[in-house]
Amino acid sequence: MSNIKEAEEQTGISRANIRYYEKMGLLQPKRNEKNGYREYRPEDIKRILQIKILRKLDVPIEEIKDTFDRPEMLGKVIQKQKERLEKQRAELTDAIDFCEEIKEENLGEFDPQYYLKKMDEKEKKGAVFADLLNDFKKVSKAEAEARFSFRPDTMCMNPEEFEEALLQYASEKGMKIVITKKGMYPEFMLDGIPYSAYRHFSRFGAMIECETTNAKTAEHEMSPKRYHMFKWLHRMELPTFLLILILVLFVRSVEGFVLAMIFYAICGIVAYSRYFDYTRNS
Repeated sequence: MSNIKEAEEQTGISRANIRYYEKMGLLQPKRNEKNGYREYRPEDIKRILQIKILRKLDVPIEEIKDTFDRPEMLGKVIQKQKERLEKQRAELTDAIDFCEEIKEENLGEFDPQYYLKKMDEKEKKGAVFADLLNDFKKVSKAEAEARFSFRPDTMCMNPEEFEEALLQYASEKGMKIVITKKGMYPEFMLDGIPYSAYRHFSRFGAMIECETTNAKTAEHEMSPKRYHMFKWLHRMELPTFLLILILVLFVRSVEGFVLAMIFYAICGIVAYSRYFDYTRNS
C-alpha cells in the first residue's frame, strides 16, 4: 500500500491531479479504517500510469472513464483519438500552407478580400478555418456556464440567507433553480446544470461564486491544449473588440496601426494578468 505522497513519487503525477482523477471517478482508492487516509494499491498505481499515458495522448477525461468502465472500449477510444490527432495535423498543415501564400511584407499591401476569398475556397474543400470559429463559440459558451459570480443583497451570514440569495438570482435571470444541498457551501441545479457555491468578501461586500460540477463540458470535445487556447482568447474578447473598433474608426496609416497594436498589447497584458490572478485564486 502507498500513501498519496508515495503514489505521487511513483507516477510523477501531482497529488492535486490524483485527487482530481478520484473526483472524476477514475480512481477509487481504499481508506485506512484507523485514520481515514487514502491507500493506493498496486492496481491503483497502474491505473494512474494508464491515465497518464492516455492524457499525454490528449484523450478526454470522459472517454478515459468510459474505457475504465468498459475495458473492451480501449481500441475504439484510441482509434477515435488517432482520428482527432490526424484532423489536428491537417488543420495545422492548412494553416501553415495558407501562411506561405501570404506574400506581402507590410500591412498596407495586404488585401483582405483576396485572402478571404481563398479561405472560402479552401473551406468549401474541407479546410478548417470555419471550425476555429465554431470551437471558439463552444468554449465561450462553456466558460459562461462553467462559473459565474454575483453580489447578493445581504451578507449571507447563514444558510437561509445564502439560499434566498440564490433563489433571488435565479428569479431575476428567469432561470429554474433547485437547491440540492443547503448550507454555507450549497449545491444546486440551474437550468439543469449542477453547481456548487461559496461566499467570500471583497472591499465591496459579500460575493457569491458559483462553479459547475458537471464534467461534461466543451473541454472534453477537443484536446486540452486546444480548449485552453480558445479559453485564453475568450478572456481576451474585450481587448479584441476594442482593437477591431480602433482599426475601423481611427487607423488610416501604418503609424496608426502601430499605436493600435501597442494599445492592444496593453489590454492583452491587463487581461492576462486578470486571468492569471483568477486561476491562481480559484
